[in-house]
Amino acid sequence: MTTAATPLGSSETTMKLQARGLAKIYGPTVALDHVDLDVREGELLTLLGPSGSGKTTLLQLIAGLADPSAGQVMIDGTDQTFAPVNKRGIGVVFQNYALFPHMTVAENVAFPLKMRGMAAADIAPKVEKVLDTVGLGHAHERFPTQLSGGQQQRVALARCLVYDPSIILMDEPLGALDAKLREVMQIEIKRIHRETGATIIFVTHDQEEALALSDRICLMSDGKIAQIDTPRKIYAEPNSLFVADFIGQSTILKGHVEGAGLQTPLGLIAHGRDGLTEGAAGALVIRPEDIRLGEGDFEGRVIETVFAGSDLRVILEAAGCEITTRAPASFDPAIGEMIRFGWADGAARYVPDDAAHG
Repeated sequence: MTTAATPLGSSETTMKLQARGLAKIYGPTVALDHVDLDVREGELLTLLGPSGSGKTTLLQLIAGLADPSAGQVMIDGTDQTFAPVNKRGIGVVFQNYALFPHMTVAENVAFPLKMRGMAAADIAPKVEKVLDTVGLGHAHERFPTQLSGGQQQRVALARCLVYDPSIILMDEPLGALDAKLREVMQIEIKRIHRETGATIIFVTHDQEEALALSDRICLMSDGKIAQIDTPRKIYAEPNSLFVADFIGQSTILKGHVEGAGLQTPLGLIAHGRDGLTEGAAGALVIRPEDIRLGEGDFEGRVIETVFAGSDLRVILEAAGCEITTRAPASFDPAIGEMIRFGWADGAARYVPDDAAHG
């Protein structure tokens, strides 16, 4: 499933980037399989997916770091499919920062402006403004080795922002940071995006990071777009078993359609969908927060608990199925304890069984 495509050359001014039929093929390997993608002006779109899903290949084709085997890339309504990197008006922020160690913070940020021939008198105020934006107005004269990892990443972002690129591409920019610093930088990136209105395409394999940062998530699998939507919608309304399993934690009950229900190992459970083919393979997806413990129509044995500070993840086994639930941190069941569970009508969302549908 892809986003609704806007025709190439459309007068729709909100589209910053349009990819049509974009493909990259290496011999027998299809790294990207004829993808259509629209990126709206001023949005933060995340390319998310497991290793080998095609997200980095798509980023490379957008940036001009590789040529497509087929398809077209339009930026601001202009065909940039085979334009060189330096002619696309794109900025890239990498995971490894790529700062010049012999230059100060201010010199690193000023470098792209000097390369573009800007006068020194015009460079200084732009550098000062962008360093203030990323919270490093105090660090002009420091060298990269005198900065923390998070500060170095902010310098890399400032160096990208300073020349007002049409699109900013971020390729796993937080991958080298520890968990706490990643959370801090996620908030900083959201703030900077909101204040600058920049169009950002952010690549990550971390679904929690994608949910936290994005205006929309483009989830990829096997070189194709599996689903593209807002974080809330892609979490609450996955369109396939792959999406449901990759985004967040879920209880997944596989079975086959039988009348108004799905026959599963737990029995016949209403699926709430009209027009499903009798006998078709499918699955019900229930999010942990929707499962109620201590009440309901089913019973399971506690096989594991995971303390997460604010809450407790409780994993049950019932009829050979693994049931993932969430409970208050004060709840303390024993391993092996039997607990009743259930969920409200409508909490179990039906999706087709990807494996059964090829």
